[in-house]
Amino acid sequence: MADEMTVPVPRCPWCSVELPLPGMERCEACGAALMSTSGSDPEIKGVTTLDPEAILRARAEVARPRNRFLSFLTGDTDVDTSRPASAESLAPPEDAVRREMLRLEMEAEQARLEADTIARKSDALASLGVHLADLAAADERDPGEGS
Repeated sequence: MADEMTVPVPRCPWCSVELPLPGMERCEACGAALMSTSGSDPEIKGVTTLDPEAILRARAEVARPRNRFLSFLTGDTDVDTSRPASAESLAPPEDAVRREMLRLEMEAEQARLEADTIARKSDALASLGVHLADLAAADERDPGEGS
């Protein structure tokens, strides 16, 4: 009697499911053809034989030029320096643009200062042992006293 561990279990070569019978024509799980239904072995391009059309398509995709932006990011191509830069590209921004930049800078500085103030107040309260939940509860009990 053969040991069960030494007997190979028939499996589907496509989905690896155990086959109930070794000579099945199709896999019950995935429906793949396990045996040739015709007299000769069928040719399946890309599986049993090379697919020359797929090889040509793959070569054509490689020969296609890459996106200029991606090429610039990855450093695959050199930057075109044959054309001189225009004077407008090196000129300082217009007054309206400069005002908007200054406004955005001032808003950012104001937000930073407000955040710093809140952080300092929170640190002071924490050093005194006062929790923010205690302050919220006190405001709910006597809302007129805080104003």
